[in-house]
Amino acid sequence: MPDPVSLASIGAPARALPDRSSADIQRQEATDIGKRFEQMLWADMLSHAGLEKALSQGGGEAASAFSRYVVEAVAKDLAETHPLGLTDSMNLGPSAGPAAEDAS
Repeated sequence: MPDPVSLASIGAPARALPDRSSADIQRQEATDIGKRFEQMLWADMLSHAGLEKALSQGGGEAASAFSRYVVEAVAKDLAETHPLGLTDSMNLGPSAGPAAEDAS
């Protein structure tokens, strides 16, 4: 007896996964790590600049509990809109630096 609901009856064609090489995967991981590092750096700079304290000032414990989340959200937005360029340097790797130019 056939199944009452089969994948063919749903109408969504099965798609093959894109063939990605290990170099592409490593490059994507390096980009993700670079973005997360920039977000962390922006969050620390904003905290040291006093944004976290300013957001929690006068709001009691409720404001101080969520001020870090606000700072991290602002840092994520800043890292996406105004990147520091650390991700690009991670993708290039050490072989693309000035020392590699001198060696050739």
